[in-house]
Amino acid sequence: MINFKVGILGAGHISEIIADTLNKLDSFEPYAIASRDIERANAFGDKFNIEKRYGSYEELVNDPEVELIYIATTNNLHAEHAKLCINAGKACLVEKPFSYNTATANEVFKLAEEKGVFCGEAMWIRFLPLYQALMDILKRNVIGRVNCLQCSLGYDLRKKERMVKPELAGGALLDLGVYPLNLMKMVYGKYPELLTSSVARLETGVDAEELLNFNYTTGQNANAVVSMMYKADNNARIYGTSGYIEIININNPEKINIYKGDGELLSDIPIPDRQITGYEYEFILARDAIILGKTETNIMPHADTLTVLGIMDTLRSTWNLRFPMETEDSLPRFKPNGAPPMPPARNA
Repeated sequence: MINFKVGILGAGHISEIIADTLNKLDSFEPYAIASRDIERANAFGDKFNIEKRYGSYEELVNDPEVELIYIATTNNLHAEHAKLCINAGKACLVEKPFSYNTATANEVFKLAEEKGVFCGEAMWIRFLPLYQALMDILKRNVIGRVNCLQCSLGYDLRKKERMVKPELAGGALLDLGVYPLNLMKMVYGKYPELLTSSVARLETGVDAEELLNFNYTTGQNANAVVSMMYKADNNARIYGTSGYIEIININNPEKINIYKGDGELLSDIPIPDRQITGYEYEFILARDAIILGKTETNIMPHADTLTVLGIMDTLRSTWNLRFPMETEDSLPRFKPNGAPPMPPARNA
């Protein structure tokens, strides 16, 4: 059997999870690893039995055997490294967040379309069977019309350099806020017309914690507490007219509980027995898209990546929070597709 050969760009923690996953996934292999430190690449390769080790990213993208590259560098470099891959004709999956703002991501997607090369955001929760099961439950109106989504997501990440430095596009919103924003789109099928928020910042200037409130003209709403200061319960509840759903651990779901309106447990859905780490599903769909000559997947299309980044641009604009590599014009206001111009987002 011929394996699908994946290159990994960056040798950090997430890359270790990816390499481990690919080693256990049928018909795939972690074929190459690239780091700017060849000794680190060699150590990584030894640990995960990877054939090719490179001391530069340019060597990786020019390897003719590599069929897909997973980009796992810091947030400020995602778009730059995606362009490096695309210009070399290499399909790529980019660790979330896809980039630090809409403008840079849009440049990457335009290049991918021009070159006809697959490029997608590795927003892994969108691909998970548990979340696909959630979509089916909502589609069947098991809890009636959804009116409210509430969630929290927090970890103490203050000792992680990439999280606290603005030059690395750190902060809670980009690394953690992307999860409730994507969950919102999955639950409601659309993005809100009004955003309000409050924020607390670290001394370095990045956002440390925020309360996000989203409202729709239909009367529906969503809210999230996102923090890099402490461990939160990291659960979500989706309230409908005839019941509610509880998601245990929204960024790495462990179980979904479905309740009747009176609080009685109707059923629960666990992680599939066959699941490796959960990251495997995005690779399977990326491979299928590449084989079919597509530049994106239906589950995580470019438009959704851009809209989530647009919301985050809007929030950061209201907080007057820009990264050193940004200009004032690089943070445009978000407007929902097909909707009239929305009132400016404001701090609560």
